[in-house]
Amino acid sequence: VNFEDDGEGQIKADLVFNALLSHNDLPNVYAGEKYYISGKLFNYYKPIKINNVVKNVFISFGGADPQNYSDRLLNIIKQEKYKNISFVVVLGRAKENCEELLEFNKFSNITVLKDIKNMPEIMSQCDVAATSRGRTGYELAILGIPTFAMAQNKREEKHGFVSNENGFTYIGLNPPDEVIEATLDMYIKLSKESRQAFQQKLLSHDLKNGRSRVMKLIRSL
Repeated sequence: VNFEDDGEGQIKADLVFNALLSHNDLPNVYAGEKYYISGKLFNYYKPIKINNVVKNVFISFGGADPQNYSDRLLNIIKQEKYKNISFVVVLGRAKENCEELLEFNKFSNITVLKDIKNMPEIMSQCDVAATSRGRTGYELAILGIPTFAMAQNKREEKHGFVSNENGFTYIGLNPPDEVIEATLDMYIKLSKESRQAFQQKLLSHDLKNGRSRVMKLIRSL
């Protein structure tokens, strides 16, 4: 039984699960959101309440963040125009320049954290989010947090769940800083009704029961 095997191993395995890809033509490969296994902690958290205005923004780009989106967003949000918005930026354990980025904690409205243990607790305190096109997108969808996203590499471009049709705003691979900033500004200014519409789409996906579907298929071997 293989997970997220997109190479030769998927041909030889009895079962392959790849929740990050939308589809696969091999009969032994189960792809798509139905086979996403959420972290157990997320089962204890309800979707966020949509507030009247956006006050808190969550930012996280996975373990390594090879495109340095964290760095780029930190340099955007340090601007004076964001002084009344609180930002939480979570860095992954494989991020190389964490010490440098932790210096952004000197700004009163910016909190930079590294390799945290309770991600849903941090996420659920925010109104909107920015992330890459990996697992964090699924986690934000479980909590119903309106999110815009960018791909880290060509492989992530194939990850179909984090897409406009599923309730995200996807702005591509390595977009210019002005596009990132404009999208952030749009999300901060979104009306309560617009954010509720995004949330409704995100919550329409059954992401909490993937674990039981995967286990059922494994036990059937």
